[in-house]
Amino acid sequence: MATLMLTSLPKVAEPELRELQRICIHLMRLESDKFPGSQPVSFERKHLTPPDSEEAGQRRGVSLLRQEFYAAEKTDGMRYMLLILRDRGAFMVDRNFEMRRLPPTMHFPSRKPGAPAVDKTLLDGELIEDAGPDGASDLRLRYLAYDACCVCGAAVLAEPLTTRLMAARREVLGPRYEAAHSGAHDFSAEPFTIELKDMFSVPQLPHLFAHVLSREAQQASYGSYSEHLFTFQDPLRKLSHGNDGIIFTPVRDAYVPGTCHSLLKWKPSNMNSIDFRLCTKWRMEAGRSGPQPRFQIMVADKATLVGYDWITFSDEMHAHFAADAGADARIIECVFDAAHETITYNPDDDAETTWDYPKARQGGWKYERMREDKKLPNDMRSVESIKQSVRDGVTQPELLERLGIAATAQLAGRGFVGM
Repeated sequence: MATLMLTSLPKVAEPELRELQRICIHLMRLESDKFPGSQPVSFERKHLTPPDSEEAGQRRGVSLLRQEFYAAEKTDGMRYMLLILRDRGAFMVDRNFEMRRLPPTMHFPSRKPGAPAVDKTLLDGELIEDAGPDGASDLRLRYLAYDACCVCGAAVLAEPLTTRLMAARREVLGPRYEAAHSGAHDFSAEPFTIELKDMFSVPQLPHLFAHVLSREAQQASYGSYSEHLFTFQDPLRKLSHGNDGIIFTPVRDAYVPGTCHSLLKWKPSNMNSIDFRLCTKWRMEAGRSGPQPRFQIMVADKATLVGYDWITFSDEMHAHFAADAGADARIIECVFDAAHETITYNPDDDAETTWDYPKARQGGWKYERMREDKKLPNDMRSVESIKQSVRDGVTQPELLERLGIAATAQLAGRGFVGM
């Protein structure tokens, strides 16, 4: 995680940070001061609505069966926008709208010989850590660009996805590739490579799923253990990294800053997660000296943090957060586990002043990992959307069947089959 957060690169401080944020906003022709990146919504069964159904005519009736989408594997990486300014350098822009300065060795030549370097460009993508041929001992950083907002001063947000990707390829990625392969420039000193992410038409989903291996299949096929539940393995591109689903991007729609209701995030139901803000509550407990901690999880409701539920940690994690002075600033990623026992209490501190009257229920939120890259939890609308996605539980076989796509023989024992 620390590697993907680029902690070795200098953070941009005020007042320069504010100035660079204004440049990002200006390049995207916006007026907001928030992180301008597009955010997907969770995939629900309604997103498979046939075009002739009654719901198809309703507002936001987004469906894979009604319009053209590109599909890409959802990488377990770190989301960044890449800001390129000829006179100031290049910067990685995280989801907190904070930035890290890339080294001056980053080279973005023009596609026109002798012309000035690339300027006023803002790409969207993710930084991933790929295992090389020797597995975990040979990790490489790659930035996979999957969209473009402004290229060489030209705002392309309103253009179709194909046009946006072509602009990034023609003006940014192509010249770098040409310079590398002609020997005009050595890019090996840069902290990561920059590439376009592979996109596929929806009928090619079986090809994507065929490259997703479960942890067991990864070990059986390659003899290496993966820390990820699922791994995307593409020998042709020499890609090997964690994967947790598919992203469907509408081809003809404009790039939408903030929540985009036509940008769909499909995950197996057991991998749909929510980012909560942790909240430590202190009360007395019989047989213990001094106040004892229990933990609630919070979500955002507009500009306010509100209590959402209790969370029961393992003994080890409970002790960890109890000793963490900064626990109440932590964002934690959790999944709902129907078999996880959750201990709950009366949330009213005035009505219940001790922990002596717990109630147990089957099912609850299970801690997955710390989100060191986030400062804010999911908002209430996102939480409800994710919960609906979990309830719908659209599986890989159902997805292919509803889309009228035949699974290939390659899918046996691969992908998210059965999830």
